[in-house]
Amino acid sequence: MSQRPLHSGWQFKARAAQQSLGDDFASVDGWLPANVPGTVHQDLLNAGRIPDPFYGLNELDVQWVGETDWLYRLAFDAPALEGGQHAELCFDGLDTFAQVWLNGEPILTSDNMFVPQRVEVTGKLKAGRNDLHILFDSAWRRGRELEAQHGELPLWNGDSSRLHVRKAQYHYGWDWGPMLLTAGLWRGVRLELYRARIAELSCEVALSDDLSQAIFPARLTLAGEISGTVKLELLGPGDRLLDSVTMPAAETIEHTFELGQPERWWPAGYGQQPLYTVRASLEDGTETQSLRVGVRRLKLVQESVAGEEGRSFTFQVNGVPIFCGGANWIPDDSFLPRITPGRYRTRLTQARDANMVMLRVWGGGIYEDDAFYDACDELGLLVWQDFMFACGLYPAHSYFLDNVRREAEAAVQRLRHHPSLALWCGNNEDYQLAQSVGAYGPGGDESRFPALTIYQELLPEVCARLDPARPYWPGSPSSGSDPNSPVTGDRHAWDVWHGEMAPYQDYPQYQGRFVSEFGMQSLPSLSLLESVTPQDQRFVDSRVLTHHNKAEGGPRRLNAYLDANVPTPTDLPGYVYASQLMQAEALACAYRGWRRRWGEVGRRAVSGALVWQLNDCWPVTSWAVIDSSGQPKPAYYAVKRVLSRLSVGLTLTDNGAQVWAVNGTQTRQTLTLELRTLNLSGLPVVSETRPVTLAANAVTECGIFEFAASEPALVVATLSRDGQLVAREVCWPEPLKNLELPDPGLIARVSGSQVRLSVAAPAKGVWLESAPDTVWDDNFLDLLPGEVRVVTAQQIDLSRLTVRWLGAGESLPINDVLKRQS
Repeated sequence: MSQRPLHSGWQFKARAAQQSLGDDFASVDGWLPANVPGTVHQDLLNAGRIPDPFYGLNELDVQWVGETDWLYRLAFDAPALEGGQHAELCFDGLDTFAQVWLNGEPILTSDNMFVPQRVEVTGKLKAGRNDLHILFDSAWRRGRELEAQHGELPLWNGDSSRLHVRKAQYHYGWDWGPMLLTAGLWRGVRLELYRARIAELSCEVALSDDLSQAIFPARLTLAGEISGTVKLELLGPGDRLLDSVTMPAAETIEHTFELGQPERWWPAGYGQQPLYTVRASLEDGTETQSLRVGVRRLKLVQESVAGEEGRSFTFQVNGVPIFCGGANWIPDDSFLPRITPGRYRTRLTQARDANMVMLRVWGGGIYEDDAFYDACDELGLLVWQDFMFACGLYPAHSYFLDNVRREAEAAVQRLRHHPSLALWCGNNEDYQLAQSVGAYGPGGDESRFPALTIYQELLPEVCARLDPARPYWPGSPSSGSDPNSPVTGDRHAWDVWHGEMAPYQDYPQYQGRFVSEFGMQSLPSLSLLESVTPQDQRFVDSRVLTHHNKAEGGPRRLNAYLDANVPTPTDLPGYVYASQLMQAEALACAYRGWRRRWGEVGRRAVSGALVWQLNDCWPVTSWAVIDSSGQPKPAYYAVKRVLSRLSVGLTLTDNGAQVWAVNGTQTRQTLTLELRTLNLSGLPVVSETRPVTLAANAVTECGIFEFAASEPALVVATLSRDGQLVAREVCWPEPLKNLELPDPGLIARVSGSQVRLSVAAPAKGVWLESAPDTVWDDNFLDLLPGEVRVVTAQQIDLSRLTVRWLGAGESLPINDVLKRQS
C-alpha cells in the first residue's frame, strides 16, 4: 500500500456570500496559505489577519471567525492507477461541518469532529492534477439551526447550541476556557493506493486468574484483493521476537498467541511498564500494522466497606488495589494541532513525576491523540476515559444517536488496545444537571432526559461489543438515584469553591468512594500573565485579568477564600503568590484527608482523588496545577509530596494531634516516627519518638500525640529509616493570615544544579522561580531550623532566580540573598 500525506499546498479563505460556491473556489482572489493539520485561527494568525486570541481582550475581537464559513482547496498530483488498485482519501479529523469535492464531484459530507472518514475515489481520481475542495460551515450557525429545529436544552457552560453539535464542547467556552470556534483539517489527510490493505488489527490481551499465562488473540480484517498469505508476529519488550505464524489471507483472520510467565504492566510506582507488540504483514510487503499492548488484569471492585454504608469504588491491577491519586485532563491548547507528541510527553511526565497514577480525560474535550495514550502506556498512567458529553441534556433523536454510535465505535476501536485505559465513562455531570432541573432522581421526569438512552443503552452496548473486558461507567458522577452520593460510585466534591463555598479545611468531610473532581483556583505564573497582559492592565482587578478568569463569580470566590486564609497583597506579584499558596494548602488538605480513608482491605472508604485540573488550554486563572506555559504552580509540589508512596499526616484535636501514616508500597515498613512542636520562632516545645510498623498498601493509625497548645505552634511529624528522612508533615496554625512570623533568616547556597536552603526560624511556602522552563525536583517548601533542604534543577539561571515565602512581602533575587549572607 502507498500512503501519500496531503499536508502541503493547501489554501483557505472566507466564503463570499455574494458568489456561488463554484465561482468562489475558482476565484484567484483572497486565498491564503493553510497549514494541515491546523485550524483557521492558526492560519489567520500566521497571516497577520487576526491578533493573538490569548492576548488581552483579543478573544472578543475574533468571534467573527467562528461565525464564518471557510473554504479550503488543494491541487495535488496522483499517479495513474494500475489494474486492481484502489484509491481512498482518508481524513483523520474534519472540524466539523464539512462538504468535500474531488475534481468537482461531491464525495463526502461530515458533521462529527471525532469521526475519521475514509472515501473510495478509485473512479474519481485522475492521473496527474486533482483538485480537492472543502467547505467548512460555521459550527455556531449550524448549531443554532439544529437548536431551532430540535429545541433548546438545559446546560452548564458555553452556548446552548453546542449540545446539538459533535464538536469539542470546550470550544464554545467553559469556566476556564475561551470561546474559540475552530474549523479546518485538525488531523491529517492522506491518499492511500492499494490492492489489498489491513483494514483493522485488534488484540484483546487477557491474563489468567493466577497471572501466570497471557493470551494475545489477534484478529485481522483485510480489504481489497485478498490473496497470498499474512504473517502475524508477537514481539516482547525490547522487540524480541517471541512467536510468529504465517496464514492464508482471508477477509478475517484470527490467531491466538500464548505466553507463560509474561512480564506484567503496572501503574507508575507499582512496577514496570513492559509493552508487547502484535504485528501483521501482508505477503507482498506492501503494508505492516502493529499494536503495542500490555499484559495486565484490571478490575473495578465495588464491595461493602466494613462498618459503613454503600460500596467501594476501587481499581485493582494484577490483583493489587490501587489508590488512584491523580488529576483531570483537559485539551492542552484551544488550538489542538499545536499539541505535539513532545508536549504530550512533557505534560504527562509532569503528572507521573507528581506521583499521580490516573488521569481522567474529561468529556468536554476530545478523544486525545494516539501520542497521549502511547505516553500513558509508557509512563504507567491509568486513563479514565469519558465519552465526549459534558454538562448538558443532549438530544437523542435517531440521527443524533446514529452519529454518536459512529463516534463511539471509532473511539473504542482506536483506543481499546492500550493497557493504560482503565474505564469508559458515559459523560461528565449530565446526571447532576438532570437532577438539578428535575429530570432525574426520585420524582424526576426522565422524559426530559433523552440522553439516558445514550448512557444506559447505546454506549454500554458499543463497549460490551467492542471492548468487553474493560469496565463501563454511565457518568461522572453517577451513583444510582443520587448521582453524587458519598457512599457509592464516584463523586464530584464541589462543596468547596462551588455550592456552599465550604472552607477548604473541611475537604475531608466531603469525601466520596472515589472523588473524581475537586479543586481550588489560583492565578497562573506571573511571567505568563505578563506575557498576555498590556502594561497598563497589570493590576489585580483589571479588565484583562478579570476576563482571564472565566468562572462565574470567579474573582469574588477567589477573594473570599484568600481573605479567609492568607494575607492578600494588593500588588499583582503578591496576589499571584497568595492565590497559589492558598491553592496548594487546599489541595494538600483534600488529598491528605481522603487518602487517610484508603484504609485497608475491606475498608477502602476512599479509593481515589482526581484534582480538577492538571493543565490549562490558555493563560487563565483556573483550578489547574500546571499553567498553560507548562509551569507547575506551588500546588503541584504540594500534591507530589502528599501522594508520595510513604506519607505521614496530622489532624489537630483539642489536646494534641491525631497521627496516621500511609504505606503505598507492597511491603510492610518498620520506621521511626518522630513528633514535635515548635513555636513560631523555631524553638522546640514538646517531642517524642516511637517505632511504627506500617502495613503494606494500607493506612496505619498511629494514635494521639498529646501536647498543650498554650501559644501558636507548629506540629511536625517525620518518618525515618536508619536516620534517613522518609516522609514529613508540618501542621501550621490556621488561618495563616493571623500568624506573626519572624524573618526566617533564609540562607541559600547555589552550586551547579543545586540550591541548598536553610533557615534560623520557620519559613512557610518557600518558592523558587527562575526561567519559565526551569524544572525543579521540589519546590514550595516549609523550612525548619536545623535542617538543610536541597532542591535541584536541570539548569539554573542565577540572574533570574528569585525566592519568596509567606511574609516576605516580595520576591527576592537570589543574588540579593547571597549578598546579604556575605
